[in-house]
Amino acid sequence: MIYVTDRPSSPKATGGAGTIFEYQFAAIMFSRLLRGAHVPIGIQLPLDRVGLQQQVTGHPFDDLVAHGFPAPAGPRIQMQVKQKIHIRGKDQDFIKVVAAALRAIREQGVEIADGALRLGLVAGGPATELTELREVTEMARAMPDHESFRALLGENVTSSRIRDRHAHVVAAVAAAATVQGEDEAAALAHQILGALHVWQVDLGPDGRDTRAEMDLLEAAFPGQGNAVDLFAHLCHLAQEYGPRAGQIDVRSLRRALRSRFGLQLGQDVPGPAPNQNKKTTNISVTTNGSGPTWVAETQTFHNLDFRRL
Repeated sequence: MIYVTDRPSSPKATGGAGTIFEYQFAAIMFSRLLRGAHVPIGIQLPLDRVGLQQQVTGHPFDDLVAHGFPAPAGPRIQMQVKQKIHIRGKDQDFIKVVAAALRAIREQGVEIADGALRLGLVAGGPATELTELREVTEMARAMPDHESFRALLGENVTSSRIRDRHAHVVAAVAAAATVQGEDEAAALAHQILGALHVWQVDLGPDGRDTRAEMDLLEAAFPGQGNAVDLFAHLCHLAQEYGPRAGQIDVRSLRRALRSRFGLQLGQDVPGPAPNQNKKTTNISVTTNGSGPTWVAETQTFHNLDFRRL
């Protein structure tokens, strides 16, 4: 017998909370795009384009793809976004993430090997497990192969908690790739860990990263609207662009904010010309062979009365 109820289901029970989390993260990336900030993980270049739900473009980590300048030729990082994920060898969600990473290694191995493409895991928690995973990835990047990585993970070299977290990754790889030998699983795990970057985020109205981003928006665009409202608009746009596999650059984002919400931000805001009221000076440089160099600034003073000096 089926019982029908008109009581609303919990977003967490239906999976909606994870979708909301994903769009809040996309809003943070949109904010960074507006501010001209850098890609937050994996790439130390300004963010130039943000793609949502990019499985259609061949990215196994498809939730969000961040392009470093200049897009699309610049390096990029594809990210999987999870509200919560346990970094454990038997956790089905983590095994699915590892399976997607293995697909990326198999299909995009050349780009990953030369640094043009990175993998990113963005999650809200658990913080301890994500912190340990991040440490494992950083250790893996410092080693050229899994044999040297294994030596670094020795009992008297690395803490037991880091060794245990690495063992969970290897177990998840073995489950996802259906390999028999532990050595083969460890080699595949090293490839994944070397390309993977981890970011533990705190989102929501009281979340650390959400509030920090609002403060940065306020500082970047002073007097151009309420930062809380602007962030809400970015969340709304992310919800629209996500199901359509949108790829957004700063111009299209500014255009949408202006046409939809009447917001003119940054360079689009009317104001004084860049050179208005700018002081100009004449600098003269005098050299005398290998001797001292004299640098002087020519300035004009009006209505000076030296008789009073």
